[in-house]
Amino acid sequence: MNKRIRRWLDVVPYAGLAVAILLGSWSFMRSEHYREETDILLMQSYEVQWRGSQIRERLANIVGLLRLSMATGERQPQLAQEVGLLQFNMVALRNLQYIDHFLDPQDFARLDSSIQTIRTRVLPNLGAAANDQETLDFLTDIQQDMFQVSGTTGAHSRTLNETAHIAENALRNVAIFGLALAAVIVVGVIIHQQSIMARRKDQQIRSFASLFAHMTRSRIAALALFNKSLRDGQAPDPELVAAASRAAEELDSINNGLLKIAYSAKPTRNVALQSILDALSQDHGGRIQFDVPEEARAALVASPQFHLILDELIRNAEQAVAAAGKPDSRVVLRARLSHRFPFGRRLVLEVIDNGLGMSAAVRAKATEPFFSMRAGSHVGLGLTGCAEMVKALGGRFRIESAEGRGTSVRIFYPLPRRDEPGEKAAA
Repeated sequence: MNKRIRRWLDVVPYAGLAVAILLGSWSFMRSEHYREETDILLMQSYEVQWRGSQIRERLANIVGLLRLSMATGERQPQLAQEVGLLQFNMVALRNLQYIDHFLDPQDFARLDSSIQTIRTRVLPNLGAAANDQETLDFLTDIQQDMFQVSGTTGAHSRTLNETAHIAENALRNVAIFGLALAAVIVVGVIIHQQSIMARRKDQQIRSFASLFAHMTRSRIAALALFNKSLRDGQAPDPELVAAASRAAEELDSINNGLLKIAYSAKPTRNVALQSILDALSQDHGGRIQFDVPEEARAALVASPQFHLILDELIRNAEQAVAAAGKPDSRVVLRARLSHRFPFGRRLVLEVIDNGLGMSAAVRAKATEPFFSMRAGSHVGLGLTGCAEMVKALGGRFRIESAEGRGTSVRIFYPLPRRDEPGEKAAA
């Protein structure tokens, strides 16, 4: 897995913890806001209910005064005043800015119809006693409509009141949930960090074990043959003596190299790629071509790991082109910087040759442990060791090859951020 992706995965628990804390804080801060909204809803509800009660009270007074006038034959002087107050309260209720939150379309129609009836029928009839019965019938109809309207406002206000309290309780529960979630994430972070440390340690042990086994296999075999010749009681073959001596030197070199990597003062010592390219140019003379722009030459890579990896890949490529015997044989080392989401900033290294190449079956086994196409005479990693070391560094390793057409080995190495202290110091 890409090092940048793993870094993001490491950050996820901390991000979750931060979100949980922010959620809890936001919940508590929003509690006051919800209480204010509840108070506003209650005030609006009380206003609507008070207007409705005023309308019902005026209607009752008007009907009573009108019946008294019809019974006594005397016109009650406050009748016109009560009708005026009734009309005022109905218009005031209709003009409330928030009335549409409390009334349904049918209630609006009843209220508008009642206001229109008072203007066009009730008020003109007040001056004529002969029209009292017709006026009473109109008022009875208005009274029924207003009872329905008032009942709707009362029921809806109760609903809004309960909803406001439920929202406040739900917000309190969200705050409690946020705190509980924060506690769970804290424990999860601890467990996750322990798991990361264990996985990293296991990966390093596996990588170095596989690397050491691959690099020492052929040398141990040479020493075993020499030891067997000694047991036969015969003078050892000079070639076996030379092979055993060379194997011992190579094993010592391998051991020193691995110890240098495993017990260095820092996990990796980052150097500019340019310094490694200079060393490779001296080791291999003019046999390889470099296609590396300036920005890639300044990229920081782990040393001495990258020197070992690139040296092995170049040696493999040189042997492949030598065996092919092509007049236009070439070995090219390319490098470039890549910026692509979600991998971030990466260094892409590629060693290309036009040698023998590999068949599909050989390419599939090229990075398997203990698989080799040759018994080389140099102290090398082999493709298995290269792949394992690149993986240990957090990169990716890819081989593309076709039999008779050459091989391309590509390394994708995640680079540190430009503002990291190590990079500034190296620059």
